[in-house]
Amino acid sequence: MNIAVVDDDAAENDALCTAVNDWCAQNRTAARVCAFPSADAFLKGLEPGLWDLVFLDIYMPGTSGMEAAARLRALDEKCLIVFCTTSADSAVQSYRVRAFDYLLKPLRPGQVAEVMALACAALHNRSAYIEIKEGWSMVRIPLRDIIYTDYYNHYIHIHTRQRVIKTHLPFAEFSPLLLCYPRFLCCYRNCIVNMDAVRSMEPADFVMENGERVPIARAQRAALRQQYADYAFDKLEKGGNS
Repeated sequence: MNIAVVDDDAAENDALCTAVNDWCAQNRTAARVCAFPSADAFLKGLEPGLWDLVFLDIYMPGTSGMEAAARLRALDEKCLIVFCTTSADSAVQSYRVRAFDYLLKPLRPGQVAEVMALACAALHNRSAYIEIKEGWSMVRIPLRDIIYTDYYNHYIHIHTRQRVIKTHLPFAEFSPLLLCYPRFLCCYRNCIVNMDAVRSMEPADFVMENGERVPIARAQRAALRQQYADYAFDKLEKGGNS
């Protein structure tokens, strides 16, 4: 696991790096922890997939942590971002960059350990997949790649970030493969969305990250919208394990 700690306060940077390294050693987790004295230093050489987890101070000279998070997120959808800051003023704004957690300084004893445990669980969950038959072949589909699924002409259409995969399977047999995971929601007849792939929620539709719209069943609209809101809130507050 590659972890970056970005803070202009040298003492706090060192303390956080030590806490992360200690947790990794105690939990036998292989990790490379790198410290950066500013957001600008962190952003030099930034590329997709470089970091698994980034701890970011917000208030720093030059580029702010929030600005750095936006640039990171534009390049990398998967990296976990944890803000560590002295004020709660930017907590709402952190939703826009899909922050994994938002911690207020001074950090409480055990707080870093809690975040590390949640982050490792979230990263582990990304390796989960379903296996379905496409034509004559069996295909493994990582759950993180699924945007939504629908059913048409006796085929399940699995819309992923790469392509649409079709499998000849009744919806009643397919749906339990996904609905056992909290991130998936059956929002319309024979239609399932990955709530992690929802860009926004409108009165009658989910707008997915690929721009497609998935309808929300009229009769269950209030309940489904509340379920999504609860999931999004829980993800931010508890680390998004799903």
